[in-house]
Amino acid sequence: MKNQIFNHFIGAIDTRDEYQQQEIYKELAFTGILLYYVTIVLMMVSLITDLVQQTVSIMTPILLIVNIGYSILIMKRINKKEWMATDCATPEEYEINVRRLKRSSTFGGISWGLMMLLFMEYLMPLISREEISFSWIGVISWGIGGALFGTAIYYISKSKLVKYYE
Repeated sequence: MKNQIFNHFIGAIDTRDEYQQQEIYKELAFTGILLYYVTIVLMMVSLITDLVQQTVSIMTPILLIVNIGYSILIMKRINKKEWMATDCATPEEYEINVRRLKRSSTFGGISWGLMMLLFMEYLMPLISREEISFSWIGVISWGIGGALFGTAIYYISKSKLVKYYE
Protein backbone atom coordinates (compact mmCIF):
# COMPACT_ATOMS: atom_id res chain seq x y z
CA MET A 1 0.00 0.00 0.00
CA LYS A 2 2.80 2.41 0.95
CA ASN A 3 4.63 1.75 -2.32
CA GLN A 4 1.46 2.30 -4.35
CA ILE A 5 0.83 5.64 -2.65
CA PHE A 6 4.51 6.56 -3.05
CA ASN A 7 4.58 5.70 -6.76
CA HIS A 8 1.30 7.48 -7.41
CA PHE A 9 2.51 10.58 -5.53
CA ILE A 10 5.75 10.89 -7.49
CA GLY A 11 4.14 9.84 -10.78
CA ALA A 12 6.18 6.67 -11.26
CA ILE A 13 4.87 3.77 -13.30
CA ASP A 14 7.19 1.13 -11.88
CA THR A 15 9.16 0.81 -8.65
CA ARG A 16 12.32 2.83 -8.12
CA ASP A 17 15.67 1.32 -7.24
CA GLU A 18 16.98 1.72 -3.70
CA TYR A 19 19.18 4.77 -4.40
CA GLN A 20 16.40 6.61 -6.26
CA GLN A 21 13.94 5.80 -3.51
CA GLN A 22 16.34 7.07 -0.82
CA GLU A 23 16.94 10.34 -2.70
CA ILE A 24 13.21 10.83 -3.27
CA TYR A 25 12.58 10.20 0.44
CA LYS A 26 15.19 12.86 1.30
CA GLU A 27 13.50 15.40 -0.96
CA LEU A 28 10.04 14.52 0.37
CA ALA A 29 11.29 14.84 3.96
CA PHE A 30 12.85 18.24 3.28
CA THR A 31 9.75 19.56 1.50
CA GLY A 32 7.62 18.18 4.35
CA ILE A 33 9.70 20.19 6.82
CA LEU A 34 9.39 23.29 4.65
CA LEU A 35 5.65 22.79 4.38
CA TYR A 36 5.43 22.46 8.16
CA TYR A 37 7.19 25.80 8.65
CA VAL A 38 5.04 27.45 5.97
CA THR A 39 1.89 26.33 7.79
CA ILE A 40 3.29 27.73 11.04
CA VAL A 41 3.92 31.08 9.33
CA LEU A 42 0.40 30.99 7.85
CA MET A 43 -1.00 30.22 11.29
CA MET A 44 0.83 33.22 12.77
CA VAL A 45 -0.38 35.49 9.95
CA SER A 46 -3.92 34.23 10.51
CA LEU A 47 -3.61 34.83 14.26
CA ILE A 48 -2.28 38.36 13.72
CA THR A 49 -5.08 39.07 11.25
CA ASP A 50 -7.60 37.81 13.79
CA LEU A 51 -6.11 40.07 16.45
CA VAL A 52 -6.14 43.14 14.22
CA GLN A 53 -9.74 42.53 13.14
CA GLN A 54 -10.72 41.33 16.63
CA THR A 55 -12.40 38.23 15.22
CA VAL A 56 -11.68 34.52 15.15
CA SER A 57 -11.48 32.93 11.72
CA ILE A 58 -11.79 29.20 11.12
CA MET A 59 -8.27 29.02 9.60
CA THR A 60 -6.37 29.77 12.81
CA PRO A 61 -7.68 26.79 14.82
CA ILE A 62 -7.55 24.52 11.76
CA LEU A 63 -3.89 25.36 11.13
CA LEU A 64 -3.15 24.93 14.84
CA ILE A 65 -4.79 21.49 14.88
CA VAL A 66 -2.98 20.45 11.68
CA ASN A 67 0.41 21.52 13.05
CA ILE A 68 -0.10 19.89 16.44
CA GLY A 69 -1.44 16.71 14.82
CA TYR A 70 1.48 16.53 12.40
CA SER A 71 4.00 17.09 15.22
CA ILE A 72 2.44 14.38 17.36
CA LEU A 73 2.31 11.94 14.44
CA ILE A 74 5.96 12.47 13.54
CA MET A 75 7.14 12.22 17.15
CA LYS A 76 5.15 9.01 17.73
CA ARG A 77 6.59 7.41 14.60
CA ILE A 78 10.14 8.46 15.41
CA ASN A 79 9.88 7.34 19.05
CA LYS A 80 8.26 4.05 18.03
CA LYS A 81 11.30 3.21 15.91
CA GLU A 82 13.69 4.56 18.56
CA TRP A 83 15.48 6.86 16.10
CA MET A 84 15.84 9.61 18.71
CA ALA A 85 18.26 7.60 20.86
CA THR A 86 21.91 8.67 20.90
CA ASP A 87 24.41 5.87 21.42
CA CYS A 88 27.32 6.48 23.81
CA ALA A 89 30.11 3.90 23.68
CA THR A 90 32.40 5.47 26.29
CA PRO A 91 31.95 7.57 29.45
CA GLU A 92 33.78 10.43 27.72
CA GLU A 93 31.34 10.38 24.81
CA TYR A 94 28.45 10.37 27.29
CA GLU A 95 29.87 13.40 29.13
CA ILE A 96 30.38 15.27 25.83
CA ASN A 97 26.76 14.61 24.88
CA VAL A 98 25.52 15.69 28.33
CA ARG A 99 27.47 18.97 28.03
CA ARG A 100 25.97 19.54 24.56
CA LEU A 101 22.50 18.88 25.93
CA LYS A 102 23.04 21.31 28.82
CA ARG A 103 24.21 24.01 26.42
CA SER A 104 21.44 23.48 23.88
CA SER A 105 18.66 23.16 26.46
CA THR A 106 19.87 26.29 28.28
CA PHE A 107 19.87 28.18 24.98
CA GLY A 108 16.45 26.72 24.11
CA GLY A 109 14.97 27.72 27.48
CA ILE A 110 16.36 31.25 27.31
CA SER A 111 15.25 31.78 23.71
CA TRP A 112 11.78 30.33 24.41
CA GLY A 113 11.35 32.57 27.46
CA LEU A 114 12.51 35.68 25.56
CA MET A 115 10.35 34.94 22.53
CA MET A 116 7.28 34.34 24.67
CA LEU A 117 7.97 37.50 26.68
CA LEU A 118 8.34 39.62 23.57
CA PHE A 119 5.41 38.03 21.76
CA MET A 120 2.90 37.86 24.61
CA GLU A 121 3.80 41.03 26.53
CA TYR A 122 4.68 43.41 23.72
CA LEU A 123 3.81 42.18 20.22
CA MET A 124 0.31 40.86 20.93
CA PRO A 125 -0.83 44.06 22.73
CA LEU A 126 0.74 46.14 19.94
CA ILE A 127 -1.10 44.21 17.24
CA SER A 128 -4.42 44.28 19.08
CA ARG A 129 -4.00 48.02 19.72
CA GLU A 130 -3.88 47.67 23.48
CA GLU A 131 -1.66 49.59 25.84
CA ILE A 132 1.86 48.18 26.20
CA SER A 133 3.22 48.29 29.72
CA PHE A 134 6.32 46.84 31.34
CA SER A 135 5.77 44.53 34.30
CA TRP A 136 8.26 42.56 36.32
CA ILE A 137 5.62 39.89 36.85
CA GLY A 138 5.61 39.15 33.11
CA VAL A 139 9.41 39.08 32.95
CA ILE A 140 9.67 36.79 35.99
CA SER A 141 6.86 34.47 34.87
CA TRP A 142 8.27 34.04 31.34
CA GLY A 143 11.76 33.64 32.83
CA ILE A 144 10.49 30.84 35.09
CA GLY A 145 8.62 29.35 32.12
CA GLY A 146 11.80 29.42 30.03
CA ALA A 147 13.77 27.78 32.86
CA LEU A 148 11.13 25.04 33.20
CA PHE A 149 11.05 24.55 29.43
CA GLY A 150 14.84 24.26 29.23
CA THR A 151 14.95 21.88 32.19
CA ALA A 152 12.23 19.67 30.69
CA ILE A 153 14.00 19.58 27.33
CA TYR A 154 17.27 18.67 29.06
CA TYR A 155 15.80 15.73 31.01
CA ILE A 156 13.79 14.46 28.05
CA SER A 157 16.87 14.61 25.81
CA LYS A 158 19.11 13.07 28.48
CA SER A 159 16.74 10.12 28.77
CA LYS A 160 17.41 9.41 25.09
CA LEU A 161 21.15 8.87 25.69
CA VAL A 162 21.92 5.16 25.62
CA LYS A 163 25.03 3.96 27.46
CA TYR A 164 26.84 1.00 25.90
CA TYR A 165 29.48 0.74 28.62
CA GLU A 166 29.60 -0.32 32.25
